[in-house]
Amino acid sequence: MRWFSQRKRPMHMGKYPMHKIKRVDQPTTFISDDVKRVPKRANMFTRAAKGDLGKKAQFERTHRFAKTPLSAALRSMSTTHDDTHDGPVAPDIAPIITDPKEVAEHIKSMCMFLDADMVGVCEVPDYAWYSHDNDGMPIEPYHKYAIVIVTDQGFETLDAASGDDWISNVQSQRAYLMGSTIACTVADYIRQLGYPARAQTATKSDVLHLPLTLLSGMGELSRIGELVLNPFLGPRFKTHVVTTDLPMQIDKPIDFGLQDFCNKCMKCANECPCNAISFGDKIMFNGYEMWKPDTEKCTLYRVTNQKGASCGRCMKMCPFNKEGLLTHRFALWLAIKVPPLRGLLARMDDWFEYGKRTVANKWWWNHENIDGQYVIAQGENERDLKKEFTPRSEDRYAVFPPDTMPPPVHDEPFPIDRLAGVKRRAEAEKPPK
Repeated sequence: MRWFSQRKRPMHMGKYPMHKIKRVDQPTTFISDDVKRVPKRANMFTRAAKGDLGKKAQFERTHRFAKTPLSAALRSMSTTHDDTHDGPVAPDIAPIITDPKEVAEHIKSMCMFLDADMVGVCEVPDYAWYSHDNDGMPIEPYHKYAIVIVTDQGFETLDAASGDDWISNVQSQRAYLMGSTIACTVADYIRQLGYPARAQTATKSDVLHLPLTLLSGMGELSRIGELVLNPFLGPRFKTHVVTTDLPMQIDKPIDFGLQDFCNKCMKCANECPCNAISFGDKIMFNGYEMWKPDTEKCTLYRVTNQKGASCGRCMKMCPFNKEGLLTHRFALWLAIKVPPLRGLLARMDDWFEYGKRTVANKWWWNHENIDGQYVIAQGENERDLKKEFTPRSEDRYAVFPPDTMPPPVHDEPFPIDRLAGVKRRAEAEKPPK
């Protein structure tokens, strides 16, 4: 059905009817004028590798990043792209159509030809750039536009998984490799036309993808926290960015009612295995209005998970994680168009047992890396749908604002002060009404 409907619209519109989703001038998430840029050293996975989250997390992050052989192979292929993210720009600008709308449609069509699932374009605000690179050198914003490329992590495999078992990191690495291939190709193509362009991917990026995904209209910020959710893929995707100075028409953010839906649903918070997702209200964090997750808890679980390779339990259990059947499209239409039904639709997701594993479709082997050798895993997370709804107190949630983050250059551990983080969470400002 998707194939037939796709043939009836221009190629730049892609596989999914994003043109039917409401566009708005500003994101549904309030972003203030006081967003502080952060260094790459502040990334939580980097912090784990540097020892900020303790020795166990440091060992697991550094020595067992590729916990399974397939994730190792996919990551290895992605890193071969690192030298192709940027390159020389053709000395002369090629003769092309200069209408910004046609240029944007051309680039989007090419991304679709290269197997992207969705594409959006936005301008890059200064706060979307990291402040410093991995060597501590300042990063000055260098391109005006961002092409945001979306790749699906794959419904069928996730449908058979718990979200935090041995296939979890493979799904991420697969989408990262696919997107990196597209982004590096598109960036090189634009440079061949005579315009500067650089791919920004999971292995090498000077920009934060979250604000660009939001601004380019690829989704809304969700209760999961630092994650943008798409109406047709839910949270089941990865983003890859090409920054460039090629003039293009930009897209507007979208509004499909997610803020109200997430306020009523809370399924991700209820299912989170490490209690990192908030049941409470939004707060302001570094200039963003969001349901701020406890990133220390989340990172620790993903890095030290002993019965799986990482964690995407929230992605697995989200009511928007569907395969695109007509019945699901109808439910999506109701969720967008009929706000009073959103709470009921969230509960119906549990009644129909969406999120329960389809174990008959499991195809992968449970191998894990122990001391450099792949062996049969001793255990596997086999979670299924939680039948009970058990909200938890917010008293022990922590946040770590930019002024608590490590400096741009700090090779020694910069321990997290959890008690201070809990205090900062309790004192966090509420979003403006």
